[in-house]
Amino acid sequence: MGDHFSELIVARKPRPTDAIFKVLLIAGTVISALLGLLVSPLCLILLIVFVIADHFLFPRFNVEYEYTYVNGEIDIAAVYSKQSRKNLMQIDAENMECIAPRGSHHLDSYGETFKPVDYSSGYEDQKAYVIVLGGADSKKVILHLDDTMLEDLRWRRPGKVFFD
Repeated sequence: MGDHFSELIVARKPRPTDAIFKVLLIAGTVISALLGLLVSPLCLILLIVFVIADHFLFPRFNVEYEYTYVNGEIDIAAVYSKQSRKNLMQIDAENMECIAPRGSHHLDSYGETFKPVDYSSGYEDQKAYVIVLGGADSKKVILHLDDTMLEDLRWRRPGKVFFD
């Protein structure tokens, strides 16, 4: 009784390097096909390599992050092209030192010793929160949180959640 559950899916903004890699993969496929047809049939082996690379790498350019919140635990997963899912991280409320909006003055004291990990959409107009994790694996996790998650985390970790 009294379980708090929330699920949020956030589409990641395409990175500038994604377009470059897509163009390189397509160009490599086309060039190896032309070389295989016009120069030497042995170049068709290169075509097979590019086709396999295209098959496995193209879905990685379309990423959505799925946050599942259940009673103080946040599970973060990446969903690639709405086909495959990879669990990335699990965050427990007990390990959270601070939760504040990105750019908040409450995060100033954590400095550069905490490694940033970005699981947000990348769009500046969407409000992202930073969860500072302590312990041996200290890091700053950037993600989007909905009201249900924030209110329950504020109840579980009073004095650690800031809304600025």
